Amino acid sequence: MNGSMLLGAGACAAGLLLPLGASAQSNGTENYYTPPKIKKQGTSQTPLAGNGKVLVKVLVNPDGTFKVQGVITSTNHGDDAAALEIARSSSYVPAVRGPKKVVAFYDFTLKFTGGSTVSGGQAEGSELGRYEMELHAANYTGAQAGLKAYVEAHPGDPKAELDLAVADTFLNDDAAAAAAFDKVGTIPANYKAVAAKAYIQNAVNLLNNKDTVNGLAAAKRAAEIAPGFASYDTRGVAELLSSDFPSAVVDLEKAHDIAKSDSKIEAKSRVANDVHLMQAYLFTGKADQAKQIAADATGIDASAAASVQTAMADYYVKQAQDASAASKFSDAAGFFEQAAVAAPTLAAVNYANAALSYDKAIPTPLNEKAKADADKALAADANDPEANFAEGLTLANLGKKSDAQTYLTKADSLAKAAGNTALAAAIEKVLGQLTGGH
Repeated sequence: MNGSMLLGAGACAAGLLLPLGASAQSNGTENYYTPPKIKKQGTSQTPLAGNGKVLVKVLVNPDGTFKVQGVITSTNHGDDAAALEIARSSSYVPAVRGPKKVVAFYDFTLKFTGGSTVSGGQAEGSELGRYEMELHAANYTGAQAGLKAYVEAHPGDPKAELDLAVADTFLNDDAAAAAAFDKVGTIPANYKAVAAKAYIQNAVNLLNNKDTVNGLAAAKRAAEIAPGFASYDTRGVAELLSSDFPSAVVDLEKAHDIAKSDSKIEAKSRVANDVHLMQAYLFTGKADQAKQIAADATGIDASAAASVQTAMADYYVKQAQDASAASKFSDAAGFFEQAAVAAPTLAAVNYANAALSYDKAIPTPLNEKAKADADKALAADANDPEANFAEGLTLANLGKKSDAQTYLTKADSLAKAAGNTALAAAIEKVLGQLTGGH
């Protein structure tokens, strides 16, 4: 009788990718920067000379103290004195980079029209300004709630959407953050790091939920906004999962090259990138490059050997599955054998699959080869249900009914104990055939 199923040899190619997220975190909010802004706009007693726009430079210190540096540009120098007086009587919110307040320049734009003054900055007293102050104070929950209501009342306001996206990102609401950033249009340079983090983590979540189409789109957006190790690695993984292997090689190589020259990238992120790149090389037929990058990964961290072996085995499993789908069962068996050699921890199930593939060989089952691989599966793990199933099925095909029943009965018990109902059903079908005399 012929084997009726292939066992769970580990996973298909996509399933054995390392968990995403470790590399993505390195492109996060630690570099997020918000510039200084107006806390309260001052006043001036100096008469205005007419309409005009004056740009004043102010140096704002981390403690909120400041020094007006002077006028940068002016369309009506008669208004300069009033502009400087307003700047000197104003108060300011310092710039923030990551968790720290930092010294920075604030370019204060003042427009004089019809005897009135309009600031080009966002004052604390305005509704949107209050929510920005909450962002500065790390009250992201409060800022998010207020900004959601503000956006509903003021649809299409890109500044409000930008602030909401920042709040969403710091609260790890990455899907919402990405959606808000999508509405911003051109993302200001000082917001690109936090935007890239939102898109990267959104891509990670989508890809881990097997939504490769939207995951790839989010990863592409991240790489467009902030090219770097994390964005290139994430886009490369998305391309790998989308079976666009040549593009995956390009992006993963970019990430790999960046990692070599950036000591701040963690070892676990570099190893993950190496394993991804190794897979991309394998699926583009670059076996030598794959072996070299595998050596790089284990050189960074010896404990990465298991991930490297599993990824290498996965490549052979995918080839075996493709061969089996084309009814090339002897070729499939050979690939499963290579997978078993590549990953000793998966040897039992891969040798078992090799045995089952030989059992289905066309035009004649290769029972002796099947028996040899079934024996290897048992040698790897005598209590593996798949290995016992392969051994029992092969013995049945060789006419050794009594011995076959022994292994099949054990396999059935092990499969049930493991909760593998599909395997147990297949085993019991064969047992039924044996006891029925077939």
